[in-house]
Parts: sequence; structure tokens; C-alpha cells
Amino acid sequence: NRANMRQLSQQELDQVKKAIAAKELTSAEILVEIYDHYVSHLESVETYNFDEELFELEHKFKYSYCHALQAKFNKEIRKELGKLHWKIFQRNFRLPRIIYILGVMVGAFYLSSHIGNGKQATMLMVFPLLILTVFNLYYLTRSNLRTKQIKRLINQKKAIHSSLYYPISERMYLPVLIVYPILWISDLIFDIQVTSELTPQIASTFSTLLFIYVASLVEIWNIKSKTALI
Repeated sequence: NRANMRQLSQQELDQVKKAIAAKELTSAEILVEIYDHYVSHLESVETYNFDEELFELEHKFKYSYCHALQAKFNKEIRKELGKLHWKIFQRNFRLPRIIYILGVMVGAFYLSSHIGNGKQATMLMVFPLLILTVFNLYYLTRSNLRTKQIKRLINQKKAIHSSLYYPISERMYLPVLIVYPILWISDLIFDIQVTSELTPQIASTFSTLLFIYVASLVEIWNIKSKTALI
């Protein structure tokens, strides 16, 4: 019952923060979860039982146990993100999303019909990557601001991050790792007449796929940002 709980003194809070910071965890989500558990439990006990109850919590949430929790959470969040991404991808085969994709494809192929050389085709492929880069910078800045608040709360010197940040960030870098080698190979074969003629169509196809991919990442972020520290 919240009404029966007391408010911890600043000295007691400092003891809690020191105990949690000593565990050297890097996941902001796990840090917040453990901190909230400590505080809510200790607020339910009398002042004269504080040291004893804190000792019991420390006995339960040992360094190794907390890091095992963190490792398990990081693994589960990657699996959850993969399932969510696949679920969003499957939505592309529903009527409203199919119409949206067809609209993007029509726009991309219209642009490709006005492309005169391989370099312009390259720009068509790079444009979605620029959008992805801007979004990634915004995502990085927002995540850092939120995790810094957690770091100040716990008074921890060790760097922390959202467990969801790296899995999403890796998915943002994936198109870059795929597209740039394609562009590099394309530069080598632009001199071939047949390939050069097909370049605008190839570029428009890749551009459409990249737009769909970027849209799926934005949708993932919109869903997870409501509950996660990103």
C-alpha cells in the first residue's frame, strides 16, 4: 500500500545509489529496474530496518546475478526486436501498405526515367540513406540525453546506454554496409553499355526497398520509444 510507505532520506538514497553503481551495469533499463525495486522495497520498511533490508537486497542482487539479468535482457530485446521487425515487414503485404509501396515505386521509376547517367542513379540510391543517417543522428542524440539522466540519477561513472539502442542502430547501419559495396561495384561496370542502360531501373528498385526499410525502422522506433529509454 503506497499510503503506508515512507520517503527515503537523502542519505538513504545515496546508499542505494552507491550500492547499485558498484555493480557497474551498462544497461539503462536494468539500472532503472533495480533502482526502482530497491527504493520501492526500502520505502516499505521502517527506518531502523533500513540497513538490514539493504543488506538483504545486496545479498539477492549480487554483482554476478545483476550481470546475468543484463545479459538475458540484452538477448531477449534483440529477439523481441527481430520478431517486431518481421511483423512490421509482413504488414507490407496488406492492402493499405501495398498501395503506399506502389506509390513509392511509381515515384522512384518516374525519377529513374529522367536519369541520364550512372552518377545520377547513384544519387537516387543514396537519398534514402541520407534520410536514415539524419534519423540515426536524432535517435543517437535522444537516446544519449535520456541515458545521461539515468546516469546522473544513479551517480554512476561507468558509461551506460539503452539496451535497445545498439540492436536498432545495427539495423540502421545494415543498408549502408550493403549499398556502398553495390555502388562501388557499379562504378566499376558503368562502362558496360547494357549495365549502364539498366542502371536507372536498378537504382529505382533499390531506392524503393530502402525507403520501405527506413519506414519500418521508424515504425519500430515509434513503438518502442513509448516504453524504452530511446
